[in-house]
Amino acid sequence: MEITLNGTALTVAPGTSLAQLLQEHHGALNGAAVAVNGAIVPRSEWPNYTLAAGMAVDVFSLVAGG
Repeated sequence: MEITLNGTALTVAPGTSLAQLLQEHHGALNGAAVAVNGAIVPRSEWPNYTLAAGMAVDVFSLVAGG
């Protein structure tokens, strides 16, 4: 099925969880936030959040500064 990851089309297997997607395509995500279709998904929900065709996933790195 087709999804979008950070603006790039990507094909993933049906039933892929958000955690699986991130592990396969992003590796370590310390200090990152993830939004699906514009809504932030808490890290605790990533393993049980099943992706569906057409979803848009965006990964944001948190940056400290001032």
